[in-house]
Amino acid sequence: MRNIARKLTVLAGDWTGLYLALFLLMIVRYQAEWQHNWDIHLRPFSMLFPLWIIILYGAYLYETRFFRFSIDTLRAIGTAVSIALIASITAFYAFPPGLIYPRRNMVIFAVIYGIVLVVWRLSFYKLLGKRIKTNLLFLGAGEEVKELNSYFDENPQLGYTNMGTIETLSDSTENISEIVNKKNVGLIVVNGKDGKGLTKNLFPLLSGGTMVIELEEFYERVLSKVSTEVFTDLWFIKNLENINAEVYKIVKRISDVLIGAVGLILFAILYVPVAIIVKADSPGPVIFKQKRTGKNNKPFNMYKFRTMRALNPDGSAEAEGPQWAADKDSRITRVGKFLRKTRLDELPQVWNIIIGDMSFVGPRPERPEFVEKLVEQIPYYNMRHLVRPGLTGWAQINYEYGNSVEDARIKLQYDIYYAKKRSIALDLAIILKTVKTVLTRQGQ
Repeated sequence: MRNIARKLTVLAGDWTGLYLALFLLMIVRYQAEWQHNWDIHLRPFSMLFPLWIIILYGAYLYETRFFRFSIDTLRAIGTAVSIALIASITAFYAFPPGLIYPRRNMVIFAVIYGIVLVVWRLSFYKLLGKRIKTNLLFLGAGEEVKELNSYFDENPQLGYTNMGTIETLSDSTENISEIVNKKNVGLIVVNGKDGKGLTKNLFPLLSGGTMVIELEEFYERVLSKVSTEVFTDLWFIKNLENINAEVYKIVKRISDVLIGAVGLILFAILYVPVAIIVKADSPGPVIFKQKRTGKNNKPFNMYKFRTMRALNPDGSAEAEGPQWAADKDSRITRVGKFLRKTRLDELPQVWNIIIGDMSFVGPRPERPEFVEKLVEQIPYYNMRHLVRPGLTGWAQINYEYGNSVEDARIKLQYDIYYAKKRSIALDLAIILKTVKTVLTRQGQ
């Protein structure tokens, strides 16, 4: 609840800042005649302000990891304002002629709002860091507790301070109460496995205003992924019971087909020039197809523009069997590096989406050879195949490119989180954040 309150506060400030920036624009541009021009500009600008908020969201600026000021925050703000400016100018040309004139007002507005946004966020983050603190106590230890503490150390802006971990069942209710009172503990996080013997003694603390939350839920809220420590057959039956919700499936499939068809038409102009530069850069097929594991472990051919040197007749770049692409892989061509950074190599997958092999959003499909090995080494790895694979996914926007079993294990945590929480709203959020990633060329 606290994180939600923070995000709503930031959202309210960002929204207020839009109108403050518009007011300052009127003062700067029109001085004494500001009120007359305010009336002219208010309606068309107000129509665009929701677009600005959506773009800020797509730039990750409502993620708790950005609740501190850093060069990454400045970069994200600059990217979001630039994208919103281009989108707004484009939209203004759709309005009746003369409604907004001169259109350079939008450029000045973007500069002013960028400054307002930086000042507002910097002020709020400083207040957040100084005054909003939560002392928490862990009941029960474990790898999740260690991971959370490391995350809190790296993100002090979250305001969580660990006041200790009670690991043994020998601690009495009085000892817990003493710790809560002495250290001003506002939140108790209970490990459902290791802290069972202590939970029955927590009820008296609730009346004192201390919040109690289970470690599994707290872990998901903070890290936006599911801990592999909780995976059991019963857990999946309980938490993925709505995975085949009919309304969601129908809406998602219709959206995939419609957006895929529109995308195929809009990006058709890119296919020929991309094909030409791929062919000119290195010998081999332009379109590369590769077996991937789809929903319910059904294999399918996934299409991509070739980005690696063709070492085999089929266009593959593997002379000694399947292998993950490595960071700065020497097999990647010069054109391939650009295509991967911009994600243009994945344009042919729009066809996979239209025919139903993939969706726009879902776990990224892996090769059957890798899946076979990962299933053996990672418990419940096959559960990610309960949903249709995607062009982009929750793991892709939250974790770097992976080329190891441990990377696959971490990505599974995000994939299962998506399977558990998936909704149209979450799909839209993933798409918006993917657009931001593409525009800032952060792919591999």
